Amino acid sequence: MTFSRIGFLLALAGAMFVGNSARAVDLLAPSDAIVPIDLDIPTTASSYPGAEGPANMFDGNSGTKYLNFGEVNSGFIVTPSIGLTLTQSVQFTTANDAPERDPMTWALYGTNDAIASGDNSSGSLEAWTLIATGATGLSTNRFETGPVQSFFNDEPYLSYKMLFPTVRNAATANSMQVAEVQLFQESNGTVPNIFPGDPVLAIHQATLSSSSPGGEQAPNAIDGNSGTKYLNFGEDDSGFIVTPSIGSQTIVNSFTMTTANDATERDPASWELYGTNDPITSEAHSRGIAENWVLIDSGTIDLPMARFTTSDPIAVDGNTPYSSYRLTFPSVRNGAAANSMQIADVQFQGSVVPEPSTWALAAMGLLGLGMIRRRRAGGR
Repeated sequence: MTFSRIGFLLALAGAMFVGNSARAVDLLAPSDAIVPIDLDIPTTASSYPGAEGPANMFDGNSGTKYLNFGEVNSGFIVTPSIGLTLTQSVQFTTANDAPERDPMTWALYGTNDAIASGDNSSGSLEAWTLIATGATGLSTNRFETGPVQSFFNDEPYLSYKMLFPTVRNAATANSMQVAEVQLFQESNGTVPNIFPGDPVLAIHQATLSSSSPGGEQAPNAIDGNSGTKYLNFGEDDSGFIVTPSIGSQTIVNSFTMTTANDATERDPASWELYGTNDPITSEAHSRGIAENWVLIDSGTIDLPMARFTTSDPIAVDGNTPYSSYRLTFPSVRNGAAANSMQIADVQFQGSVVPEPSTWALAAMGLLGLGMIRRRRAGGR
C-alpha cells in the first residue's frame, strides 16, 4: 500500500469518527437504566385530638386512648423515668371503638441519644437501633389486652421508639388508635418500664410521595411506545434519573416529550434538567439526591392538548458532558385537578462525547492529512 493511500485512509477514518460524534442523535434507549424520583421533602402527618394524646397509653386506664391521624407508620417515642432499661416484651390494649384503627404490627427501636425530635415530628433526629418487630395480636374486642409479645434483646436503652406499620383496615380507618401500651423488662411480661408521667412524644414516620402503579413505571418513559406511560403520584417535582448507554458521556441539546393517553391536567408544565458524573446510587422512588447534581437548564412546557402527541424539540442550553441526567417537573398543567404527573415518552437529543480512543483516531486522521500534503508537496 502506498504512502499516500495510507494517509488517505487514516484521514477518512478520523473524519468519520469525528463527524459521528458531532452529529445530533437520540440519546435514550429502552434498555437504559432509569430511576423514578420525587424531589419533595417528606412531611409527617402526625396529629392527635387534644384529649387523645400519647400520654394516655401509659396512664393505666383503658378508658382513654392515643389516636394519631398519621395512621400507618405512626407511633411514639418514650423515655422511661427510671433511666437505662432493658426491654424484652410488649403488650397492647384495644381502645373503645373503631376496630379498623387497631395497630396490627409494631417495630421497636432503642437509642441512648438525647431526644431532639419534637411532638408530632417524624422522630428521626436520633440514631435508632431496631430491637424487634412483630404482630400486636389484638382482637376486635374493645378494651381487651392482647397477649404478651416477647423477643430476645440484651441491649439496654434510655429511650424507645415504636412505630405501627399497619392497622387492621387502612382503607376504612382514618387514624391509628390504642388504649394502652407497655414495655416490660422480662420476656414474660413482668417488670414494666413505663409509668404515668414518663415523657412521651407522638410521631409519624414521614413517607416519600413518589409512587407509580404497577403498569405505569418509569421505564415506560423511554420505551418508544406512546401507548404506555410513566405516572408518578408525587405529582409536582416528580421525574426520573436516566443513564444513557449510548456512551460514557453525552451532551443534551434538546428533548421531546409525548403526551399520555388521558388527563391533560397531569401533563408537565415546567422542567429542570440536571447532570452528574457520579455513579447513580439513588433508589427507586427516593428523592434522587444521593449524587452531586448540576442544574443544566430549566423552563416551561406547553405540551399539546392532543393525546399521544410528541412536542416540538425543547432547547437545552448546555455544553458540559455528563454520564447521567435527572429530569424533574416542578409543576403540572393543573395541579388543583391532577392527582399525579404523567408522560408517555421522553427522548433526549444531543451528542456522544468521543472516547479517548476516538480522539486518538481523529489525531491519526490529522496525521494522515499531513502525510498526504507532505507527499504532494514533495512531488512538485
